[in-house]
Amino acid sequence: MRRATNNFVRACITFALVLLPFLGGQGIAQAHAIVISTSPAGWEVLGTSPAEVSLTFSEPVELGLATVRILGPAGDTITTAAPVHAVDRPEVLVVSVPRALSDGSYTVNWQVTSADTHPVRGTFVFSVGQPSKFAATSPAEAHTGTDRAVELSYGTARWLSFAGLALLAGAAFFVVWCQTTPVAGRRIRVLLWSGWWSLLAATVLVPLLYGPYATGRSLTAAADPSLIAGTAGTRLGLAMLARLLLLGLVGAALLRLLRRAEPAEATDLQRRRRGAAVLAATCALALTWSAASHNAAGALTGPAVVADAAHLTAMAVWLGGLVVIGAVVRSADASAMRVAVLRFSQVALMSVLVLVVTGVFQSWRLVGTPSALVGTSYGRVLLVKVALIVVLVAFGAAARRWVQRHYGFPVVTPSDRRRAARGPGHRQVRRFGAVVAAEAGIAALVLGLTAVLVNTSSAAAELASQSRPAEVVTPVPGQPVIADFDAGGAAGRGKVAALVTPGASGSSEVHLAVLDEGGRPKEVAEVRATLSHPERSPGPLTVPLRYSGVPGHYISDALSLPVSGRWEMSLKVRTSDVDEAIVHVSVGIP
Repeated sequence: MRRATNNFVRACITFALVLLPFLGGQGIAQAHAIVISTSPAGWEVLGTSPAEVSLTFSEPVELGLATVRILGPAGDTITTAAPVHAVDRPEVLVVSVPRALSDGSYTVNWQVTSADTHPVRGTFVFSVGQPSKFAATSPAEAHTGTDRAVELSYGTARWLSFAGLALLAGAAFFVVWCQTTPVAGRRIRVLLWSGWWSLLAATVLVPLLYGPYATGRSLTAAADPSLIAGTAGTRLGLAMLARLLLLGLVGAALLRLLRRAEPAEATDLQRRRRGAAVLAATCALALTWSAASHNAAGALTGPAVVADAAHLTAMAVWLGGLVVIGAVVRSADASAMRVAVLRFSQVALMSVLVLVVTGVFQSWRLVGTPSALVGTSYGRVLLVKVALIVVLVAFGAAARRWVQRHYGFPVVTPSDRRRAARGPGHRQVRRFGAVVAAEAGIAALVLGLTAVLVNTSSAAAELASQSRPAEVVTPVPGQPVIADFDAGGAAGRGKVAALVTPGASGSSEVHLAVLDEGGRPKEVAEVRATLSHPERSPGPLTVPLRYSGVPGHYISDALSLPVSGRWEMSLKVRTSDVDEAIVHVSVGIP
């Protein structure tokens, strides 16, 4: 057993060393749709009323729960058609404006769901004729965050679905692969049906709660027919429908398995066929998670989705099997346990290997850099999950040593046969059961953290919107506001200077200069800016910047802001493909 463990560790190290260089060219999964452009553009002043409003995203977006609301100068809601995709362009969202808009400034509040099922919201302003003195704001129409009760309920339902999958898959695989005969005892039957019913309940609850979760509404909206219909048209809704159909087939197969009464020991060929069938069914169920997760931002048949499904399958077989071992270890006879526990020990070893291989691949895609492990919520939760898995593996190693000592010895002499028939003592079995129970408890925490990770923005996406507090400087008219930034490494540090001055026709001009630590102009990969007002702005408003031709200098001219005074500017400075920093400064708008 020790040799197998050493070989396993060597395989993991070899895999990491061989795979990581090739993953460098894979790119980091962003996981969230990002607005590339809008029509009308942000802050654009149109001569005539637009016939439609469109938004172009970085990836295809869902229509099911998408909303685009246009607020007029007086705060009234402009009636529009339902959002649709542009012809052959699922990344473009179009809303027709059926009537001519009067002169003034209009605020567009939009909300969509990304391919990974996370809601994305934003705001921009455009004007027709002459900009209004104040932009429209309407508390009733402004986007809000997710309700805490909805978020907790939705996360609990996701955890229940993972727990149900683990119980169902782990118990089924234990019966057909680890036992000498494919006959489920009373305790295993309870675990099998508990897993099936738990997964069924979660599959019904998740789409009901997803509508309020994605739209920021309360729990009472879960029964809203319009939300249910909208969820049914999303990728998550379709995945839940597919899972319901699969659960129906699995339930029929489960009834057939539990009615089987085969006293004879299954042959190796029968075991392989039944084991393969259970693994295939588990993989099919796991794909209903993978198709609506962080890994689904690309193609549904891509390596990320396949790796995620393999990861969930290995986790379910291993963690569910632990619960089964803990449930039957005291009730089974010594000869049956001698076979079953040894077989499960091998299954656990292979499951951990698959978890390590797929986990490294997923972490590289969704985290990207070592600094993101401690600098983002996703990375910190992932670290806690990895720590728990390390503890789980340590408990598993102790259990495997116990199994080898009490069941793994060769039966040669009559004394060995008597020892094998007698099995370990009651006290020793109780100690082993305590170790397995501790493993099962830690496994429940791992499943909980898995549900949290599913609902958490990936580290790469979080870095793109993460705010790093900076010293707030009171703006002085006509004077630039300077702030330090640190995107990581010596080449990632510098300063950014922001200045807002009066422009033509009563508009404003924004000048941004990126400097190195010595105050010299610094070339960077990208600079983005947004403006928000603590009272007058419904959300961050994008500042359209263009490169001036001078190194490190960016300009936004003809910027029509709805109100003068003190505004908060958020600046994102990206120094490389993955390194970026976000700083906040206060600027005075003349």
